[in-house]
This record gives sequence, structure tokens and C-alpha cells, in this order.
Amino acid sequence: MRACFFVRVGERDVLERVEAYKQDIDILRELGFEVVLSTRWKEIPADADFYFIYWWQWGFLPMMKGIIRRRPCLITGVFDFRWPVGNCDYFHRPAWQQWLMQYSLKHAAANVFVSELEYREVTRALKVNNPLYIPHGVDPAIYREGTGLRENFVLDIVMMTQGNSRRKCVPEIIKAIPLVRDRHPEVRFVFAGNKGSDYAGLARMVAELGLEGAVDFPGVISREQKVNLLQRCKVYVSPAWYEGFGMAILEAMSCGTPVVSSPVGALPEVVGDAGLLVDGRSPEAIASGINRYLDNEALRGEMGHRGRQRAVTLFPYSRRRRELEKVISEILEKN
Repeated sequence: MRACFFVRVGERDVLERVEAYKQDIDILRELGFEVVLSTRWKEIPADADFYFIYWWQWGFLPMMKGIIRRRPCLITGVFDFRWPVGNCDYFHRPAWQQWLMQYSLKHAAANVFVSELEYREVTRALKVNNPLYIPHGVDPAIYREGTGLRENFVLDIVMMTQGNSRRKCVPEIIKAIPLVRDRHPEVRFVFAGNKGSDYAGLARMVAELGLEGAVDFPGVISREQKVNLLQRCKVYVSPAWYEGFGMAILEAMSCGTPVVSSPVGALPEVVGDAGLLVDGRSPEAIASGINRYLDNEALRGEMGHRGRQRAVTLFPYSRRRRELEKVISEILEKN
């Protein structure tokens, strides 16, 4: 059987770099599908037996071909339903985008939410056909604890594009660096990820604060490089204004890395009691969380162990594979 995996992205190699996309593509292949990767209307096959779609705002594109041929569509991803700050949530979208998202919710054979928070909020406010909660997962055999000593650097993995770094509180992290280095002058900070439209402003901020020697921007990294950095860093820091899941945070936890994040969106679901949750809009709060770890080796070890256990127990890759297999089999049988 042929499955169309559709996500509207600018660069096709993102399908391999973004763990959530790659995992779901691998799952479809493991389930025996011939997978056709599509990022544009013209790439969407008309003869697919099943359409696996990321993001409700673009769901109408493959759904048009699926509905014509009476083939089922499954939509998943983060809905970004209600942000506590900013104007990026569902309610601040243009009316035509809201209509398209509602259309996708009503006509998809299954709507798979990756957080309990968005499952509850979206189904409470909008009409949703066959809503399901199936979180993202992490492969603990790949994202595993390292064997060497942790090094003196703090890590953040973030796409620096289209304001994403602002949502991920990267400017606040940079402002927190002097507060951390006042107590730990040897500590470096590494911001790995696509150097997109936000990068120039972040680099300028680093220069203005005189932090060039303390901050690295290695750019896009492979999965192997990412795992290596997560196994070597002392702290993983990733606060946010809002987060619909927190995949990189889960990966850090699976590598036994102590995490500093924020109590917003779905992050408390992922982190639980296995990390420090701080106000991401406050450089002082971010610095305080990082310094707590750097000051206390025992705390780092305890939180790293808790994170690993939580990731392996609650969010293994095998769980998403098993639950997606079940719903896909059901909607194909029904169809």
C-alpha cells in the first residue's frame, strides 16, 4: 500500500533532520507502506491509499485528493491552540485559516494530538472527528546516556527561523549568560540549529554583551552530533513562551541530561518532576536554574536519572509506533 506523508516545509531535508517527521516516516515504512514524501501540492500523489499529514492548517491540500478518491487522512502535530502570550495561536489566525483548520478537524479520519493539553482544549472548543492522544516518543537505544564525563557547556537546540528563537526565549538565555558566568566563568553556551532569519540578531546580541568567546553557534547538526552534544553537556536549557510538546527536551532527558525549561503548554507533561521549570521571560530565573545545576553535582545526577527514567517509561518510540499502528489499521479497515 502507498502512504503519502505530507508536511508543508521549505526545505525537503527537514524531513530527515526533524526527529518527529523522521520517526513517523520510519513508522509508516516499518508498517509496510511505500511512503511518498510530499511538501507541495504537485508532489501529493492522487493514487495513495492513505494520507499522513502534519499540521491542520495545511491539511486541506492532501485531503482534497484523499476525499475525491475516498481515501482516509490522518492529521497530527502541534495545534498551537492557545498561547499565554503573543499572537501566534489559533484565535489570532485569519478567519480563513481558522476555517481551513476546522475543515481538517471535521474531515480527517483521525486527529492525533501529541499532548493531553491540546487534546483537551481543542476537543472542548471545536468539533473534532475521532480525536486521539498519542505523544511523540524517543528511541532510548539511540538517545542514551554517555559514558564520559560531562563537559562545561550548556546546550540549547533551536531553529533560529521566523521568530522561533523568540518563542524559545533564546534572547533571554543570552542575557542570562553573564549571570551564569559570574559564578562559573569557565562555562560555555552552545546554540545548535538552523541559522535562519533570527540568527543575525542573536549573534549581534552576543557581540554587544562581549560573549563571543563564550558562545558557539555550530548551525545544523546531524542526529549523531545531537546525541553526542546531549551526552556531553552539563545542562540542557530550553524555556519557552509556549510549547505544544518539547521533542528536544525529551531527547535530552533520555540522554540523562538535566533540563531547565518552563511550566507552559505541554512542557509540564513531558518534564514532570524530572527538571527545573522557570519563567522563560526572565534572564534571572533562567540563570538561577542553570546555576542550581552547576552548583550541585548531586542534583544534576538525580535529575538526569529521573529524566531518563521518565522518557523511557512514558514516552518510548515503541509507544507511538504501537498506537499509530492501531489507529491506522482501524481507519483503513473502516474505509
